[in-house]
Amino acid sequence: MKKYHAPLYDAVSAAAARASARFCMPGHSGSGSGLYASAPFDLTEIEGLDNMLCPTGVIREAEDAAARAWGFKRALFFTAGATSAMHTALAAARDRGSVYAVGELHRSFWGGCALLGICPEIYADEEAFFRTDPRGGTAFFTAVDYCGVKYREERLLSFCDAHGVTTVADEAHGAHFAFSELLPQPSRADAVIYGLHKTLPVYTAGALMCLRSDRDADASAFYRQRVHTTSPSYTVMASIDLARARYECEGSAVYHMIKEKVKEAFPARRAGAFGILQNDDFSRLVLINEGYAASEFVLALTEKGIYPEAAIEDKAVFIVTENNAEKLPLLAAEAEKFVPAQKLVRTERTAREIRTGGMPCIVDADDCAGFASVGEIGTYPPGVPFIKTGEVFTPADAEFIKKNAHMLFGLVNGRVVVLK
Repeated sequence: MKKYHAPLYDAVSAAAARASARFCMPGHSGSGSGLYASAPFDLTEIEGLDNMLCPTGVIREAEDAAARAWGFKRALFFTAGATSAMHTALAAARDRGSVYAVGELHRSFWGGCALLGICPEIYADEEAFFRTDPRGGTAFFTAVDYCGVKYREERLLSFCDAHGVTTVADEAHGAHFAFSELLPQPSRADAVIYGLHKTLPVYTAGALMCLRSDRDADASAFYRQRVHTTSPSYTVMASIDLARARYECEGSAVYHMIKEKVKEAFPARRAGAFGILQNDDFSRLVLINEGYAASEFVLALTEKGIYPEAAIEDKAVFIVTENNAEKLPLLAAEAEKFVPAQKLVRTERTAREIRTGGMPCIVDADDCAGFASVGEIGTYPPGVPFIKTGEVFTPADAEFIKKNAHMLFGLVNGRVVVLK
């Protein structure tokens, strides 16, 4: 492999190579093949490998390299997903006063608020937020959505700066933006959360929080110790370090190639019944057929061994990387011949009655209408709730939940938690 400046990856590789006997965690002791082929790299906090929750050595060096690569002052690794980074950001925000939720946010935000006892001030969009006069606190927003549409954040950031409001951007799906001039500019918020494994060659659950000030970085580092597992994955961390190093050198060429491959496979910006959603990230390919359920197409592809990222209403989502771009003609051919039949059924996000008080109780979907929700419910992906805590279920909600329980989050074994 070409030599890159990846200090943590190098340290993990060296430790794996010199191991003659491992009497430490994890229990596979670095041995195995097949599923366990990467076991030699799955190490723990042995001498020389540093401690992620209080890094002073190679992990801190790797985090500093990541901060420079993404254009920030500090960076923190996470190996329990962007959700743990979001919960860390919320814990730090709780100390700074009010928490503002601007626009649609991922379930990790709402779950974190519930766990931390935070009652956020909720604004449907930035215009509603602009009509307020905040003094300090922290505003959370989504910088890029699941379909690759970038939020135009300039006005929000200016407004928050003028009112002393710290900003936290969920840019989980935009970790790759930093490595190509062809892609959108990364968020300029005070703190930005990246789900690295979503778009970069990083093992699942690898995430990053980037911060612009030492104050915010110190507060986040403190709460990371409380939120994160005390057994972070060195395999995941090493993959973060190596991916960062590789893409600093080669990312520009990689995304030039990906853009050309997308153009070649879909020259007319269509494929059979599908059009291509106009978004800001060409590596997030979204095939859309208005009025028809994308889940039907996704299921047909999956049965043929072609695995899409998601079906979101009438949109089928595909993440294009350097490792699958050559397979785009296969996807295009399947889309050309697919004939949709299943009409889309939506659940509208409308203003709902709010109710508090009562005891939590688990009921069948048939019986939830008229009761308030305990927790958030929505489709995953994209992970944005259409029912929030305290909102009252309608009969239409009950019918939707009954028919789509297999693709919803917030249920308990297909049943609904309500206040009675």
